[in-house]
Amino acid sequence: MATLGFSERMYLQYLRTKFKTLGMVSPPVAGKLAFDLFCTPYPKYKKRKAPAIFNQGKPLHITVVGDGIIKTGKTIIHGFEWKPSKPNGQTVLIVHGYASYFYKFDQYIQPLLKKGFRVIGFDAPGHGLSEGKHINIIIYKHAIEQIIKEIGPIDHFIGHSLGAITLAMIAETIENPTKHKFVLIAPATKTTTTFERYFNMMHLSPAIRAAFNELVEKGSGLPITYFEADRAIENYAGDLLWVHDREDLVCPFEDLVEFQKKAPKNIKFLITNGLGHNKVYKTPEIIDKIMAFLAPIE
Repeated sequence: MATLGFSERMYLQYLRTKFKTLGMVSPPVAGKLAFDLFCTPYPKYKKRKAPAIFNQGKPLHITVVGDGIIKTGKTIIHGFEWKPSKPNGQTVLIVHGYASYFYKFDQYIQPLLKKGFRVIGFDAPGHGLSEGKHINIIIYKHAIEQIIKEIGPIDHFIGHSLGAITLAMIAETIENPTKHKFVLIAPATKTTTTFERYFNMMHLSPAIRAAFNELVEKGSGLPITYFEADRAIENYAGDLLWVHDREDLVCPFEDLVEFQKKAPKNIKFLITNGLGHNKVYKTPEIIDKIMAFLAPIE
């Protein structure tokens, strides 16, 4: 866990005490509260001045109905589109991670345009310019599917962290996979690891953890082990580049090791050292390799 400031440490202690007290009274209620908190992005990441290249993009707005489970309510998500001067006829969608926003991927836009790609990106529900309060894989997947439906077709995909594992779920069922390329940067290989780290950080009791897991499985109709990037892409037939750093403290590289040994040949791995969870997608050398992977065959 990253070093916390004084106010953050105090708030974390408050939450731990709240969960401990509530868990003694009603583990299901505490489990629901823990899940809601887990799906709520940090508010301090919501605002940032737009990089200059966003002044050249066309603003996009999509209304997402429901969240993939509950078919009620509407959320407006906001994004941008750029068109190249010499189009190659293909579109790339960029998908950011948890507590992040599309602005952070400004360094990808110009290289993609130079290669002739139409470029699209959105802030996820509950992030950046978009409406909404909660985010998880199911909510994110539903929003991406809506983007594909309204703004597509989308040919290739770049995703980081939560965005990357969600793209793995998209890749699992996408039509004509050999016509698409996916770039997954530091995805959560095992969601169970992500949950376990959260449980430990919050000092959740076994009863609250069980209630949390039951809520996820009942709400999705799927076992928790379903939400794993390696499981989702193990039979993917298209070209896929998986980028991961050995020192990633958020989505540990150790979870990837066994899958890397048995992955099909169409899945390529770019493993770095010392870039961690975020520098791995910001480093120019890595961006260059991603561009080379996506480049159309001439």
